Amino acid sequence: MITQEAAVVAIADGTALIEVPRRSGCSGCGHASSCGTSAVAKLFGNGSATRLRVSDHLGLAAGERVVIGIHNRVLLRASLAVYLLPLVALLAGAGGAEAAGLGDTAGAATGVLGLFAGLWIAELINGGTGAGRRFRPVLLRRATGAVHRTVEPTHPTVAS
Repeated sequence: MITQEAAVVAIADGTALIEVPRRSGCSGCGHASSCGTSAVAKLFGNGSATRLRVSDHLGLAAGERVVIGIHNRVLLRASLAVYLLPLVALLAGAGGAEAAGLGDTAGAATGVLGLFAGLWIAELINGGTGAGRRFRPVLLRRATGAVHRTVEPTHPTVAS
């Protein structure tokens, strides 16, 4: 499960409005000044935080810190469908035109058609706009000051 800490902004009708801060750099180094992730975030970002509504089963109050999460398999499936499938469809369209000997212009056109077909299929796989609930993070717990770490016992075949 991929987790993120967030702040509760408001409570209403059994749901909590939470605010997740946007990072200006990736978690790899945190240097926003020379990071490609930072540049993309500045281009498409519309603020310093993202607000989400989650079901409140903990009885939260505004101002509390919480931990939200999304399952790895959900994120992986959506990512593969959105990124890999259109690319494969583009290459298949362009490669098919090349194999048929249709020329460069037809290859480019069928590649673009393949890209759009791949995007359309990815939307069908992920459920379109009606699948928002499936991809919405869930409220896991209240955040605490302590970091929870699980230490696995050393395997007998590994020297200490």
